[in-house]
Amino acid sequence: MLAVLAFYQIGVVLLLTKKNETSVLPFSGSVWKNPYNDFSAHNNVEKLALHTHTNEVWFTPERHGAIEIWNEYKRNGFSNIAITDYGQISKIIGADFIEGFEWGQNLRKRHILSIGAKRSFSDYFPVYASRENISWVIDRMRNLGGYVIIPHPKLNDAFSKNELIEIVGYNAVEVYSPFGDDSRILDILLSAGRNVHCMANDDLHYLPESTIKTLNQPFWKNWIQYLGGQRGRRGESSLRYIVTSDGIRKSDELTKSLQNGSFFCVKKFFREGEDPKIPKIEIKNNKEIIVSSSERYLEIRWIGQNGEIRKIDPDRNNSNYQIQDHDTYIRLEIIGLTGSILSNAMYRNGSKP
Repeated sequence: MLAVLAFYQIGVVLLLTKKNETSVLPFSGSVWKNPYNDFSAHNNVEKLALHTHTNEVWFTPERHGAIEIWNEYKRNGFSNIAITDYGQISKIIGADFIEGFEWGQNLRKRHILSIGAKRSFSDYFPVYASRENISWVIDRMRNLGGYVIIPHPKLNDAFSKNELIEIVGYNAVEVYSPFGDDSRILDILLSAGRNVHCMANDDLHYLPESTIKTLNQPFWKNWIQYLGGQRGRRGESSLRYIVTSDGIRKSDELTKSLQNGSFFCVKKFFREGEDPKIPKIEIKNNKEIIVSSSERYLEIRWIGQNGEIRKIDPDRNNSNYQIQDHDTYIRLEIIGLTGSILSNAMYRNGSKP
């Protein structure tokens, strides 16, 4: 049996590959790209969770149902959630959840998340997957219409910083995750010329204890949860999420917004606090970036190449930055009273005609 498994694993590792080609640096020219050009009124937005797990997969019967999870998120002001079970698209489409799935069941936690894909596929690399194998998985997800995310890269050191640069094709990386928050990953990728987006997710496996106590669960589910040490936790629900423009909340319309980077990543400091207000971002004459908000933030940070902090404005609800000749991209980290907000990069993208 071990010999058959070894033969199979070697075969798929050698056959199912995609060459990792070095990308051309996209951040050049005099024209700046603003992914928030079409972002509607920043006080009327959609709050979305794109990484949740249910009991629909046969080997996770002790988890919660999609409707139970949705009710929890709805109570916390969410417009929609993605059901991203391992290896399958959720069968509960009638509730209009965002379609998605998570690939990978290996112990090292080298997983890949697909949002908006219409079809899932199995993990052909249960023991080992090379960088070229991972790129093959990502390429297949994209061909199936998915927006591709590298989840929890710091969990078990699943993806090193070098691997994140060399693996191609993915759209975003979870820099806000219960398994490690690290926005500096974005600067490593952006400074290498990779226009990768931020992502913020709860990666929900179990609801908070206060919520579980209100559910009418069968005794065996309670028993398994206690044995697995999953009871008594505060839970990670409703703390990390993305914010899209007004009306962008369903799979088909969401995919385009994600591809364009027209969303913000948010991490709340505590669930009971108010949601931090999303800013408006404008670029004037390719020379100045202007940020304004109805909330007075503790700090607005302007970050550029190699993670260098270009400017910090404390205790403000507005700020501006004069674009410098050496700037290839600029992104924002905003600290509010109840949470922090990350923008996707504004970057050089061509020359004037």
